[in-house]
Parts: sequence; structure tokens; C-alpha cells
Amino acid sequence: MQRGFAPPFKWNLKVTYMKPVNESYPNIGYVLNRLADLADTKSIARKGDSRYRKEEDLSSRKTVDPALIGESVRHLFYEPVSKIVSVEFAEFFTDSIWMGINNYLELIKRVPMEGISQNKVAFMLNRYYVVEALASIVWKVGTSQMPTNNVPSFYCGKQPFKELVAFYESQNSLPENNLNNFFADNIRTINKWRCGEDIPNLGNLTLLAQWTSVSNPSAINEDKETLFLTRFIDSFHRKTNYKFVTALKEAVIVRLKKNKEPLLDLGQIFSKFYFDEISSTDLFKLTVKGSELHKLLKRTSFKPSGSFEQYSKQLKALDKSVEKHNLSDELRYHSEWLQGRLFILNGQVSEALDHYVNAVELSLYKSGDNIRNLLKESLAIAAVQNKPHKPTMKKIKSRALTFCPQIIEPHLRELPVCITAEDIDDWRLWFVLRFPKSGWFDDGVDDLTSHIESLGLLDIADKVS
Repeated sequence: MQRGFAPPFKWNLKVTYMKPVNESYPNIGYVLNRLADLADTKSIARKGDSRYRKEEDLSSRKTVDPALIGESVRHLFYEPVSKIVSVEFAEFFTDSIWMGINNYLELIKRVPMEGISQNKVAFMLNRYYVVEALASIVWKVGTSQMPTNNVPSFYCGKQPFKELVAFYESQNSLPENNLNNFFADNIRTINKWRCGEDIPNLGNLTLLAQWTSVSNPSAINEDKETLFLTRFIDSFHRKTNYKFVTALKEAVIVRLKKNKEPLLDLGQIFSKFYFDEISSTDLFKLTVKGSELHKLLKRTSFKPSGSFEQYSKQLKALDKSVEKHNLSDELRYHSEWLQGRLFILNGQVSEALDHYVNAVELSLYKSGDNIRNLLKESLAIAAVQNKPHKPTMKKIKSRALTFCPQIIEPHLRELPVCITAEDIDDWRLWFVLRFPKSGWFDDGVDDLTSHIESLGLLDIADKVS
């Protein structure tokens, strides 16, 4: 059965985003675990001699490292599916998962979801990632099973596995081929499958395939594929309260009518969703407050005498507003970033780094110009320490190479990630050029001047000012 990859996606990057804040997406580890729950592969997934099923076992839970994600995809999907179904189908199914994860990472990098309820974000991800990927799989698998350009109807039903069992029972009409004979000790369980009350676990699919192919043993692999895919779709509908039954059917019909994959402009779809949601809430005032404080704390803007204390109070007030909107978890990185900006402009170099490191850690799975600027500043603040901590810089640089590789000089992007003297020198120079004296707080001028002088960059700093 010849199959391709998951559908191609088009990206619309010509969108001006609101810069002050943005919200986390579900992390990759969580997404992979939920997909593995749908496939029921976690129960037999292994890593060496150990089970590979617990959330904390997923090495990519809080990372975007392609190697770690690839390892997790292999353990959670390819290896279990290849044992239960077939190697060919496992490769095809894993390719679809891997392509979907890559497209999800591109979405994270390009479209902020700030202040949007994660339930609504999850709905959109289910609708435009899971549904469209499933439609592509159904189209490829289903048309290969039908003599005409069509797919078996049970794939698009509300209770696909119930319909599939009914279909196979209509084909195996001989008494000796009755399903009850294959599961004589589990008649109650079979009846639950028949009425749609429950679906089988992955371990039962092999025995079910033996029953479905009793009259045609050579078709057992195709029956395994059908059973696995139908079970996966049924599990998805159950987990999502049957909200996407119609959407999946319509997505499959689109592919059948056009006889090709649709080109989905996910960038435009999710950007429109973001702006529509923001426009329908009262977050505009919060965004204005954030924008105002960003302007006041701009690296190059003049800071009036005594403004450090005033801006600190404004940051606390902004934090309270964020808390009232129940967005503290999503926007803590933003508060840490601005606190770090306050400290560095006041000459408190080491204190500033603590907040920048926290901000970077909290900004995982966020996107937009602000994240790019945060990563730049964080590398610079780490570099201008008296004794730069290379593991800290390495962690920040690794994050930058994943989400904003363009901020790293091309010849310094080599993997594995390392921190060289050139990295430190480049980011120290960036700091001096982007944090001119004209933007420092009065109380921090002496300390910051002495610090810059100790780095041998005071002459450049004076020229920039």
C-alpha cells in the first residue's frame, strides 16, 4: 500500500502581532502523550528493558530538541504499532505524527496565543491538526481499500468501531466464524464493542484481526490496519465528546472530491483566531498597560530621575491586573523579563540575569518578536557577567537556535551547541550597542559604567552614547 506523508501546510507570516504578551501552547511531551493515549500505545511502549509510558519518562516533555522528540515518537508510536499492525503501516503512521509535530512547532514559533484560554487553543489544534491529519490518513488508507475513489463509511461514523464490528459480522455469517467463538470468555466485553459502549485495547486487535481474516488469511495485515485506525478515530471522538465527527467527514470528502490534499493556510487560520479572540475580550486595556511599560523601559529611552521606583510600582500594578485576568501562569515570563530589564538598566547585573534566565525558562512554547528580543537580551546579559556561566549561555543559545536561529551568527550555529569566546565577545558588544548610557537609570550609571569598563568596552559605550 503506497502512502505519502501528512498534508502540506502553508504559512502566512505577514502578520503584525501584539508584542506585549503571549501564552503557552501545550508542550510537545503533553501532545505526544495524549496522542499515545488515543492510540493506546503507551501500555506496550518500551525504552530498553523499561516501560516507556509515564509522563515523566517522556524525554521531550519540556524540550523542542528534534533528536529527543524523534526518540519519543519512535518509542511511543513506531515500535508498538510495528509489533501490533505492520512495519509499513507503522512507518506511515509515525511519519504522519512526526510531520504533525513539526507543523505544530512552526505554529508555536510564528503565532502567539496570548491571553487565550488553553481549552480554546486545544479545540483549534484538534480541529486543524488532528482532524486534518486523520482525514489525510483515512483518505490514503480508505481509497486503497476500495475499488473506486471512496472510503469505507465506518471511518467517518460517530462510533466507527461499532460500525466496523457490524460490518465484519455481516461478512462472517457462518456460525463457526461467530465473534463469540473467538472471545468465548469475554462475551460481555464483545457486547460492549457491538453496542459502542466501549472499544478494545491495543492488545485485543491481533485476536480481532484473526477473526476478521478467517475467510481470507492473506488480508490479515490490512485488517489490522483497519482495526487500528478505526479504533484510533473512535478514541479521538470519545475524548473530544464527538465534537469533530462532522468536521472529519467533511475533511475526507474534500480530499475525495479534489483527489489531492488541501493546502491549509494554518498561519492565517490561527492568526485570525487569535485576533478574533483578543477583540472579543477585555484584554485590550491590559495590552495597553503592557505596551506603555515596555515603552518606558525601552533600552534606549531616557529615564527621568527617580523613575526606577516609579516603574517598579507600575510593574507590580501590571502583575496585579494580569492576576485579575487569571493569566499569571501564562504571563509570568513577561513579568520576569521586565524585572530583569529594570535591574540591568539600574546597574544590577547579576540580579538581572536571574530574572532573564527565569523569563527564558517560562517562555518555552511562546512566539513573536518579544521572544526573539528576550533571547537576544538574555544572551547579552549572560555574556556581560564578570564570569559568564557557559552552561547558562548554552541553554539560552540552544533555545534561540530552535525558535530564532537568525539571531545567532551562521558560523556559530553548529551542533552540538557550544559557547565559544567569540559568542561571549559578540554578545558583550551587542549589549554595549543596544543598551546605551542614554537609557540607564540615574542610580545605576556609576555601577554600570564601572562594570562596562571592567569588560574593556567603555570606549565603545561612550561613542554609542
